[in-house]
Amino acid sequence: MNRSKILTILFISSFSAFSASSEESYMAPLAKESLLLDVVKSNQHIITVGERGHVLVSKDGENWQQQEVPTLSTLTAVTALENQLWAVGHDAVILHQQAQGKPWEVQMFAPELEKPLLDVAFLDINEGIAVGAYGTFVRTVNGGESWDTEVHQGFLHPDDIEYLEELRLEDEEFYQSELVSILPHLNKILLVDDILYIAGEAGLLAMSQDKGITWQRMDVDYYGSFFDIQKLSNGDIIAVGLRGNIFKLSANENEWMAIQSGITSSLNMVIPLTNSKFIAMGNSGNVVCVNDEQVVNAHFDDGKAINAGVLHKDKILLATAKGIKSVSYSDDLSVCEGMNKEL
Repeated sequence: MNRSKILTILFISSFSAFSASSEESYMAPLAKESLLLDVVKSNQHIITVGERGHVLVSKDGENWQQQEVPTLSTLTAVTALENQLWAVGHDAVILHQQAQGKPWEVQMFAPELEKPLLDVAFLDINEGIAVGAYGTFVRTVNGGESWDTEVHQGFLHPDDIEYLEELRLEDEEFYQSELVSILPHLNKILLVDDILYIAGEAGLLAMSQDKGITWQRMDVDYYGSFFDIQKLSNGDIIAVGLRGNIFKLSANENEWMAIQSGITSSLNMVIPLTNSKFIAMGNSGNVVCVNDEQVVNAHFDDGKAINAGVLHKDKILLATAKGIKSVSYSDDLSVCEGMNKEL
């Protein structure tokens, strides 16, 4: 077997659902203007999460209500499936809401790990995966009633795998501890058409076709961190990361190609639009609009980081370091052209 495809899974522990903390999020009058790190749409609502356990919900993208949650930990990501929500964040916290209006419950809370969770995705209503710093990877098969930890050697660079295999022959115990210590941060997990993708530290882009049991690292000529990976409607895959780096894997090709973004600040997220069009946004308020070979830049004057976004009617709603923002969207005019026109 190719060593780069070897998978080591260690069921280190199982985290049962429990009330891990008596702390409640603070109901802040200006929560809408606080640091927000992710935003998603459910069947009827838009949900955004951020610092101090802030969770805000809106029906129209304009009026937002903060919800009470049983944590003060910063929440980094949220996902919606059917009527249920899961949010993850610092202190390895995982929160769950059974349905809109129901109380949020703690499914996992492990501050002693000192490993924040950075993203979460559910394959179906029962099976989900949360990922985070230092290769943290936890899975549930019962809707979050318990979470099992897995360690995936396949996320490592081939050079690291070769080193570890040599180490394993000498000292199995040291091999296990070294494996966990050198795994890269896992920043984003994406499910598209039964295929899972992960973007992470040290040039990590990986895919799995068996629900994340085994992972195949994809070759890309870049060794910096990736913060987001998305699939466009035309089948292309886009990954963005540090220093304005954008890479595209065309549906009919096997090689990642760099796209010159025109900026040098980090890009945190991608919003797929129609066909080959997409928007990348990131630090310093930078926005990059791409349509095939055409690249247009714009930026917000306040220079605040843009962390996530969703399309909602004729708007793009953004979770930023300065709270919720919105920009107009029309398929006939790129967001960047519209922003530059308004400026």
